[in-house]
Amino acid sequence: MQRLFFLLAAVIFAQPALAAGDLSRQDPIEVTVELGSEDGEMIFQPEQLTFETGKLYKMVLVNNSPNKHYFSSDKFTQSVFTRKVQTYTPDGEETAEIKGHIREVEVFAGHTAEWWFVPVQTGTFEDLKCTVDGHEEAGMVGTIIIE
Repeated sequence: MQRLFFLLAAVIFAQPALAAGDLSRQDPIEVTVELGSEDGEMIFQPEQLTFETGKLYKMVLVNNSPNKHYFSSDKFTQSVFTRKVQTYTPDGEETAEIKGHIREVEVFAGHTAEWWFVPVQTGTFEDLKCTVDGHEEAGMVGTIIIE
């Protein structure tokens, strides 16, 4: 009888296990990254990016330079859940929305892309680079940290 009482009490007072938060309802944290510079300098600005697991980010990749550039980091792309990438013309017209696993993002001269993602694995990734021929060698490299 005592065993039945404890079993019944456990069922009555048990609370469902709930997640700490609804990740689908977060407001994104916006981070802007400039790809290159107007005078043609090969840089990521900032060259070091820091993100936190479990938070939704909207990384705005802005290319005001006269060259196309890539935002490429294999280790970073394997450590985030991508919700979507959107691309825009210089006048702000949306040109594409991409979903699924993203390996790298190419941003044309004068264009912008938004990468919406949630980091899911921590690490320091020193493989951020622009994969256009000669850009990495010219200094277009960076580091991404996920805490």
